Amino acid sequence: MERKTRIPTQKRALEKYERILEAAYKLFNEQGYYNTTTADISKEANVATGSVYSYFEDKKEIYIKVIEKFNKKFDYPTHEFWLENADKEFDNAKVAKELFRGFIKMMIEYHDFSKTFHDELEALTLLDEDIAAVRREQNKHRKERIKEIFKVLSLPFSSEEEERIFFYYSFLVIDDVCHKVVFNNEFKDTELCIEKCVNMIYSLFRDCTNYKDK
Repeated sequence: MERKTRIPTQKRALEKYERILEAAYKLFNEQGYYNTTTADISKEANVATGSVYSYFEDKKEIYIKVIEKFNKKFDYPTHEFWLENADKEFDNAKVAKELFRGFIKMMIEYHDFSKTFHDELEALTLLDEDIAAVRREQNKHRKERIKEIFKVLSLPFSSEEEERIFFYYSFLVIDDVCHKVVFNNEFKDTELCIEKCVNMIYSLFRDCTNYKDK
């Protein structure tokens, strides 16, 4: 279903719009989507409830705009990190591992949202088609951006299939480590956990590319 949001252009209206999204994000993190009402959001943003509905159709529309903004928060630093390191020697084990290590630590820092927010996002993706559609589009965009990065880095993957395999499993491992460290506090030795993750990703990287040992 197509949902329409009125995104303001004037400065004061745009500031109010952004304040509503920031308030919603804060409340979705603190008390969850289901326990947050539009009235709660308007109160937190210090705007009239009517002002909220002048920009958004309903609470779900606010949530969708929040997760769209939330996704961009990861998109930009990922892209910039790898482009800033495009001249590094990826065929050098020490250099490549240091880059993977730095990227994982950066991703952990960007996981500053709550477990409640994360768990509800995953649940709503399964339960709500509008939200699922947004997540599918985000995943598609992420794959396209990563493919662009791989191209800029001139990584010699053995085949397109190997490239897809590396993307899928490296993303899976990094995402899981971030969640284990940030949400579950499952590992007492975070540095050891990160180091093992680096080793796994590097091993997969070497296996999927035509780099020779250096």
